[in-house]
Amino acid sequence: MDAHLFRRLCDVLLPRLIGARMEKIHAPVPGVLVFSLYGGREHDGKRYLVLKADRRSPLLFVSTHRIPVNAQPPAFVMRLRKHLSDQRILRAAAHWTERRLYLCFSGEAPIWLLLDLREGASLSFDAPPEFSEPEWPEQLSAVPSDMYRSWPVITPALRRTIPHLDPLDADALLMDLQAGGGDVFLYDNGSACHLSAWPLPEEQLHLLGDGFLETSGDDPLPLLAAAGEKSVWSDAAAKAREAAAMPFTQEAARIGRLLKKLDADEERLTSMCMRQSDALLLQQNLYRFQPNEKAASVLIPDGDGGRVLQLDRKLTIRENMTELFRQAGRGRRGLEHLSRRRSELAAQKERAENSALRALASAASSAPAALPRSAQKQASAGRALPGDLPKQVQAFRSSDGFLMLRGRDTKGNGLALKMAAPHDYWLHTADGPSAHVIIRRDHAGQDVPERTLHEAGILAALKSWQKDQDGADIQYSLAKYIHPMKKAAPGMVRIDRSEGAFTVRLEPDLEERLLRG
Repeated sequence: MDAHLFRRLCDVLLPRLIGARMEKIHAPVPGVLVFSLYGGREHDGKRYLVLKADRRSPLLFVSTHRIPVNAQPPAFVMRLRKHLSDQRILRAAAHWTERRLYLCFSGEAPIWLLLDLREGASLSFDAPPEFSEPEWPEQLSAVPSDMYRSWPVITPALRRTIPHLDPLDADALLMDLQAGGGDVFLYDNGSACHLSAWPLPEEQLHLLGDGFLETSGDDPLPLLAAAGEKSVWSDAAAKAREAAAMPFTQEAARIGRLLKKLDADEERLTSMCMRQSDALLLQQNLYRFQPNEKAASVLIPDGDGGRVLQLDRKLTIRENMTELFRQAGRGRRGLEHLSRRRSELAAQKERAENSALRALASAASSAPAALPRSAQKQASAGRALPGDLPKQVQAFRSSDGFLMLRGRDTKGNGLALKMAAPHDYWLHTADGPSAHVIIRRDHAGQDVPERTLHEAGILAALKSWQKDQDGADIQYSLAKYIHPMKKAAPGMVRIDRSEGAFTVRLEPDLEERLLRG
């Protein structure tokens, strides 16, 4: 987040923060803080101030969507809660060239919260130092490129743009930035977002990549929220899924090490089984030796001149033969046990790997019995830490990559709804019974493509009263508006608010194409 963009944000945001009450503080992932605020001069209701502190790509934005938080708060978050919870913002100030926002909260003694885009959040009981407006060069074209770093207003983002501008345009841009205000520009190509306080030249856009579409507006809040929800919250959800998958990945690695040990054991047991031939050879030639004869080795004649067998000189030749038969028997029994053990471990490893994949896909469930106690405890701690799905719930993957859960029966419908987050989509056929389908989302701001909605609707219709028809009517809503009805038949729900309805054409082969089991 460039300093000039930070300045535009603060110009709009600071007046709205005055009088707002701090409700909650969360750290969903390292480096990201979410402050829940309510009220303010603009009476904005509840919103979430999100800070991603980072030296390379920091961001500060305001969202109306809540991100799910399952992480245990670290100590510094608990300290922030202790001093700031239920306190109101009295004053706000920004040192925009340093990208620092200062918020003064009420209390027994005023306390300041510093939001530094590079270092993160910190508390201070002293007022921030006085800072004045920075100096500006008269003309950008007159500043040598090796002197750019001497001017705080010539930020790294501006330095990347200057080579693509002619001197007159560069000087005009500098005058616009000095005056302040103006539009904010968002560039999005579907997979990446870039924000700027000025329009980027075509040559610079080509260096960023292909397919970027420009959106601009004089209010930076919605554009910053769009970029933040797509990048920061999506990254937070990905990290949460990786953390959820870690116990299962570690379990699969542990089982892999055990399987490698079985390979060494198999080699040892196989060599023991091969002693059967030595024992038989001794048995066929016992008549050549005295009953109590002992030897370190014996020569058994054959067509090739003879074979030397190494023996235990402490035992008689007859006792050596018995011992070789015993070792061969142990080897055979050991290989049988090893085969069963390998099958069990392979099945456990497959379950752990499947559980890791489901965790990465955000499919919530309980931990499998194959996991160690520590992993089971961690898996049961939060929604995003799944194991194997219940047998009453099927998992599908949409053509756009979204995970979809469908109940196999009335019990499965209830389980699928319990596994849904408030911002997940719930689908059902209209005017008749059907399976419940859940479309999982990373966060409330994530858009679901129309193709995924229609595929989920078809999955619901294929297990409904309309399964033999050419088409079906589908209704959908957010899971937070769906509530099981008390004292009603299983699967009966109350829909507090509908998000819409549409019609689909049934595709009988869709289940097989999308099934992930």
